[in-house]
Amino acid sequence: MRTDVAEADRRFEVRRAARGWSRAGAIDEKTKATIDAAYPDDRSRLGPVFRVLVFGFAFMAVNSFFGTFVAILASELKGAAAVVVLMFGGALILATEFMVGSMKRRQGGLEAATAVLGLGYFLGGLLWLIAQVGSGGNEEAFINLALGLFVVLVGAAAYRWGYWFFAAAAAVALFILLARLPLGRLSWMVIPLILAPVLLRASESVKVPPAHRHSAAALLVVSLVFLYLAVHLGSWDERIVEWLRGGTPNRSSSLALRPFFVAATALLPVVILVVGVVRRHRFLINLGLVAILASIVTLRFYVHVAPLWVALLAGGFVAVAVALGVSRYLDAGDDKERHGLTAEPLFDDDDKRSALEVAASIASSTPAARSLGTGEPGFQGGGGRSGGAGATERI
Repeated sequence: MRTDVAEADRRFEVRRAARGWSRAGAIDEKTKATIDAAYPDDRSRLGPVFRVLVFGFAFMAVNSFFGTFVAILASELKGAAAVVVLMFGGALILATEFMVGSMKRRQGGLEAATAVLGLGYFLGGLLWLIAQVGSGGNEEAFINLALGLFVVLVGAAAYRWGYWFFAAAAAVALFILLARLPLGRLSWMVIPLILAPVLLRASESVKVPPAHRHSAAALLVVSLVFLYLAVHLGSWDERIVEWLRGGTPNRSSSLALRPFFVAATALLPVVILVVGVVRRHRFLINLGLVAILASIVTLRFYVHVAPLWVALLAGGFVAVAVALGVSRYLDAGDDKERHGLTAEPLFDDDDKRSALEVAASIASSTPAARSLGTGEPGFQGGGGRSGGAGATERI
């Protein structure tokens, strides 16, 4: 990752943490202004809503222009079309590098769009060119090659530009590629167990740039998801991992390992949840809760104790009851805190919530939304805000 980008991201995280401290009343406006002055941000950034809008418009505009051009070129010069696509992808990658570096753009939407499109066109043109040169080759080998190139190129982009979604996409492609190789299910179980401690430390380390910390967290989540899929009872019974290799999966294997998958399906989500609580990681807590719900649904399919809607309703009721109980337990402690945990949104960032509020406002002001009304203003209530689990900022 570029040194200047990493430094700018660190300064941005400090300033964002200061905003949270100021909202929580931990510091006054003078202290916040001092922090902002000590950690200036030299990057051009946009808020989340405008960032998404710029990304969407740029993505559609470039695709509309160049897609039409390639379609015309492909019919005229079939051999040159792949080269043109490859060169255009390379040009977009260079444009991204220029915007992130010389233009000092970060979280602006436009550079993310050129990065996604650049990688897409470059990889697509490269595979198109390979297919033309090696036409009639092994289809399975070509798919494995495509997955391997995707992992390398997108993983390198994640490291260079620090986009966590590139890291997550590269990890997904890697696990799909591993499933197509011998011992795919075993690799899905062993590799996440090896990487999880390393990725967890990387997501917490102050020595790692913030963008790479987010990428490490994304890699950790993807790895744990595939670990859960590998040990899931339904995945074992249906041979889902083996199906990715192609052909007809063998369902007549010994039942000796089935108790292991039954126990793993039940215990792994609990382990993830406990680790998330102990390490104060909200994304692990959320992942553990989702996995527990998935295991409950799996139990319903194997043990028909009630209709599915009843099981889901009961699971939701239990989740709400546990959340209320934990909240009351934490609120009853000294300073509304127990064991370093709190239900107060002390240093939470309102940016995401504000983005949702703006998006909802835009959606409600569209002609389609207004046409749903009766034409009378009627009563209009004011919205309220509710708190959630506390979180701390890591810089």
